[in-house]
This record gives sequence, structure tokens and C-alpha cells, in this order.
Amino acid sequence: MIYCDSAATTPLNENVIVEMNKISSTVFGNPSSIHKFGQESRAIIERSRLKIANLLGCDLSEIIFTGCGTESNNIAMLGLLNKGDHLITTSYEHPAVLKTAHELELKGVEVTYIKPDQNGIINCNEIKSAIKENTKLVSVMHVNNELGTENSIEEISQTTNDMGVLFHTDAVQSIGKKNITLRNTKIDLLSLSAHKFYGPKGIGALYMRNGVNLMPTYFGGGQEKDLRPGTENISYIHGMAIALELAVKDCQDWHKKLSKLESLFLNNLKNENIKYTVNGKNLIGGILNITFHDILSQDLVIALDMKGYAISGGSACSSGSVKTSTTLQEIKMDQNLAQRTVRISFGKNLTENDINGLSKAITSIINKSNLNAK
Repeated sequence: MIYCDSAATTPLNENVIVEMNKISSTVFGNPSSIHKFGQESRAIIERSRLKIANLLGCDLSEIIFTGCGTESNNIAMLGLLNKGDHLITTSYEHPAVLKTAHELELKGVEVTYIKPDQNGIINCNEIKSAIKENTKLVSVMHVNNELGTENSIEEISQTTNDMGVLFHTDAVQSIGKKNITLRNTKIDLLSLSAHKFYGPKGIGALYMRNGVNLMPTYFGGGQEKDLRPGTENISYIHGMAIALELAVKDCQDWHKKLSKLESLFLNNLKNENIKYTVNGKNLIGGILNITFHDILSQDLVIALDMKGYAISGGSACSSGSVKTSTTLQEIKMDQNLAQRTVRISFGKNLTENDINGLSKAITSIINKSNLNAK
């Protein structure tokens, strides 16, 4: 199998596996205990916190460990907004934000949903125009998980800061792919998840700028500033820190390789006269939202899977559903085209031979489909 769905999740880096296994087999003390076993665990957590903070360009006190990006989004939004407050977000956010926003509406929070343009980008001026006296939070994703389009969170966060409003970003699709120095931005809250940058599933983090106060939404032993209580997952925290370190170190070289792989793939399709359109602008490397005009997306995904290639018919969170994705609806894509749109996302495991094989498989499937249609 050739895996081309890295936007959904990434395989564990082999070095991360080794590091996690070391911790899992030798360190087991409860980090809240004062004896040597507990303090050994605590030291690993705090070293990991410091490493992640240094990589993101913030203070170690600003990193809160969570179970995943979804949990980080929930903690940030539910811990800040109350009845009568106003939230501004976008209509094509990940469900972890959209469903939380809908729940907040039921609790009396006013929500404004800003739509992306047809290229999948959020206009900062529309956010500025929507801010009111009771606006407490603006939440805009950094990179859209289906399109791969990148929003200018630096500009948006500067605007919200100037107007006295807090800013949160779901950066799950960008952390590990794009380097950031948080102290040089006006971002107040940022969510990330390890499994998007070759770390373990089931561990994430929330960046919370010093001075921002959240009300707890979980209750227990008081860990992670009372925001994510419960005995910490030591090996996963360590694994996330190692994975992020490796991702940041490899970032520049990886983007050069990505550019070559994407160009090779698209040129192969052009040479075979395959009719396609790449959707969106200002794209992050590695995610291609692409419409193949001569085949339905579900047919292509299934046929490729049978040939040993894994791609997505949309976001992984909506897999198994054949309805048009919310994101494609929000950029006003024609329904017929939306039903012919897939997401192909390249990971570090791929080679040029893999890309050549993928493009040949797609060409074969589409040509066969065209023959059958005749």
C-alpha cells in the first residue's frame, strides 16, 4: 500500500517509536508523586514542555498538554465563552470548532460565521467588520484540512488584538509543516495535535498566552493548570516533543522535496491529458484538493484502494459519507464538481516512484471509466 492521505494522519516516525518505547519500559511513576519515581516522570514532562515551547517560540508556562487537537479546541472555546458573549469563527472550520460553536449557541453565545472566498481564504476585513462590543473571541483555522489553503493568522490576530479581542487558531494542519514563533505574533490560543507531524495519536497541546484565563471544563486532580486534569501520558508527551523537534528540523528540506513531488504528479497528469483542477490558492505544501472531471470521487478512491493507493474523498472525519463536504459547499463549488473532488496529501514516506505509480494508476482508472461510459 502507498499512503497518500497524510492530512488525515501520519505514520509514527521510527525514531519517535524508539524514544517512546524507552520511556514506556523504564518510567512509570505518577508525575504528581513526590518520590523519585514520580519526579522522574515529572522531569520528562517538563523537559518535553520546554522543548515544545522553544520550538514554537513561546514560554514553557504557555503550553498545556491535552489529548488531541479537538480537545484543545474545546478547552479554548468552552473555557472562555459564556452566555451573552459573541464568537466569530468561519463556516469551513474543522468539526471540532464548528460543533463546539453550535453547542455554545445553545448556551446563549452569539456566533457569526465568516465564509471563505471561492479560493478558500478568509478575508481579514470581514472579520474586522463583524467585531462588536460583546465579541470575546475570534477563531480562524490556520490551514484548512480539506483544501490546504492557508489563512493569514498573523494579520488577523494583529487586527483582533488592536480591537481588544482574543484570537484562537486551530493550527493542527500547519504545526510541524510551517515554523512559527508565537511570541512574535498576537495569537492568544493555538491548538495542535501530534499525529499530524509523525507523532503519536492521542496527544496534543494548547498554547495559551500568559495572561489569558480559561475556566475549567474538566474537573479532577488539577494537572495542566486545572484545564486538563488527569494523570499525564508520559511517553506520548515525550513522543510529541521528539516528533515536533524532528519535523521542525526537517521542515525546509521537506518542502523542497514536496514541491518536486507535487510538480511531478501534476505534470504526469498533464502529459496523460487527464482533466483536473487543483482547488484553492495560497496552498500549504503536501495537500492537493483536486477535481478529476471524468470520474466520481468515491469511485476513484475505491479503485485506487484496490490498486494499493490510499487517498481521501474529503476530510477523514467525513469518510464513509458521500454527501458534499461542508468546505466545498462553503467555497460555492458546483455539486457535480464536488462529487468528483478528492484530497491527495503527500507524506515523508513517498518517493518519486510512488508518485509515478499513483499518477499511472489514476490515469488507468479514469481511462477505463471513460471507455465504460462510451
